Amino acid sequence: MNILMIDVGGSNAKFMNARDGEMRKIKSGAGFSAAKMAEGVIAGSEDWTYDAISIGYPGLMRRGKPVRDPFNLGGGWLNFDFEKAFSKPVRLINDAAMQALGNYMHGRLLFLGFGTSVGTCIIADDIVVPIEIGMIKFSNNERFMDRLSKEALKEYGIKTWLEAVQEAVELLRDVFHPDEIVLGGGNAKLIDPMPEGCRLVNNASAYVGAERLWEDADLCALADESTWKIVRRESNPSP
Repeated sequence: MNILMIDVGGSNAKFMNARDGEMRKIKSGAGFSAAKMAEGVIAGSEDWTYDAISIGYPGLMRRGKPVRDPFNLGGGWLNFDFEKAFSKPVRLINDAAMQALGNYMHGRLLFLGFGTSVGTCIIADDIVVPIEIGMIKFSNNERFMDRLSKEALKEYGIKTWLEAVQEAVELLRDVFHPDEIVLGGGNAKLIDPMPEGCRLVNNASAYVGAERLWEDADLCALADESTWKIVRRESNPSP
């Protein structure tokens, strides 16, 4: 299957139809609804061919469907008929989970995404668990999103933001004890030095996660109540 990946972010919605293909994007931001996303992506990909669509959604989901509109976008996401809009099969996953899924092999992986806000996902023994850490207290008066967001970077400057990144990574390392930590998102390229034991990935790595929402992939993540469970092909058994 040829998959169209859509990664919906707070500043842009990015889309690709091949692992090594061109990444295109349209502006998002406040007022960016599901209908506007679909309209913009359809117009921006009219010269592409694809069989199905995987959407990385920046918010809380249940059974593979949004249950809350994104904090930093417009509304209309909860009951939107994506398959009708695109006239293709569509599956959704949390955006941080799609990035994590694209980088996972086995064991326990922690993904942190630094973009307009901060996204987090842990995959442990083939169970994909997105975590909304943005609202959690980072200090007495500040939340994770207050220290690690794009707005925090602008307000406090790169030095303070980088100190917060290092502190957050160490805190979450102690909490989750991952085998691997992967850092991504639009602002991850600014992280220097890279925290010990972390690996930097670009947004294109999410395309592998988009492929893995469908049954013909090496690993297929199927939506459960509030997680995604990975099913492996018999030819690719778990190490």
